[in-house]
Amino acid sequence: MDRRKVIVAGRGVFGTELIVSVWYSVPVYLACAASGLILFVAAVALALRRSRRPWATFLVDEHDRSFRTPAHTSYVLLGLAALQFAGLGLAVSRETSAGLAVGLLLGGILAGTWRMLWRGAGLTLRPSGIEADKPAGALLIPWEALAPEQPARGDEWWQLKLPYARPELVTSTGWTLARDEVVFEDGDPDFVARAIATYVAEPDRRHAIGTRAELARLQAGAPAQRRGRAREFVEPASTRTTARRVILGLALFAGSLAVAANVADDRQSWPNLLASLFGGIGAYQVYRAVAGWRAARRDQRASQ
Repeated sequence: MDRRKVIVAGRGVFGTELIVSVWYSVPVYLACAASGLILFVAAVALALRRSRRPWATFLVDEHDRSFRTPAHTSYVLLGLAALQFAGLGLAVSRETSAGLAVGLLLGGILAGTWRMLWRGAGLTLRPSGIEADKPAGALLIPWEALAPEQPARGDEWWQLKLPYARPELVTSTGWTLARDEVVFEDGDPDFVARAIATYVAEPDRRHAIGTRAELARLQAGAPAQRRGRAREFVEPASTRTTARRVILGLALFAGSLAVAANVADDRQSWPNLLASLFGGIGAYQVYRAVAGWRAARRDQRASQ
């Protein structure tokens, strides 16, 4: 799938819906709500499927002499779902200001993640180093900047923590937070981490990056299709991560209840709708805290 063509088509549909909503608002409400829900469910289903058993491989670009982590369709679908829900909010704004608030909120989220939706988030390994595309920028990491140890896993399965020996060699474009953390849309994180550690420790192998023979060497000893056991979607979370999620979730949920109590007589007001949205986010954070804690307990028991 060409993600850029899909995004352009989605923007065209979005613009058409906004124009049509001037004369036929109700059909547009239904179209935006139905398509947004379908896209959201499809994005979640794809994310669950891939993150449970990610491929232990890279995409080989022999012309560019690079390895790339695979792209993930679910992020594009999720962005298009958010665009449809934003269109629903803007269409509803002709009747209530709450729709305008929701539309602007989702539009702001899409603007902040536009680079990731358009280009994707992932890692490109070249003989000279690593290019790490992030949601709003990119890191350019020469091999000499990395310490000779394997990158650690991040809080989520799609994150890696890079150990730097000379962080001053790292450059960036755009807006990048957590310069020691890189993200990728798809791919086995243990395989990616071992590949990075291999090229830091063995400089003589870097010239072979971007060839199919070198990819076969990296995959040597792994099962023919996927490596390791089926990976659970919920990754084990550290005590610090669990505590942060619980505090954030309870704070958002409590704040949403307080706002809802103050505007209980006006259920259609925009503060009430936003309170419901943030209440749902808070509840989800608490769920992630519990799920991550349980996964960590299972790993702990298995290692004993």
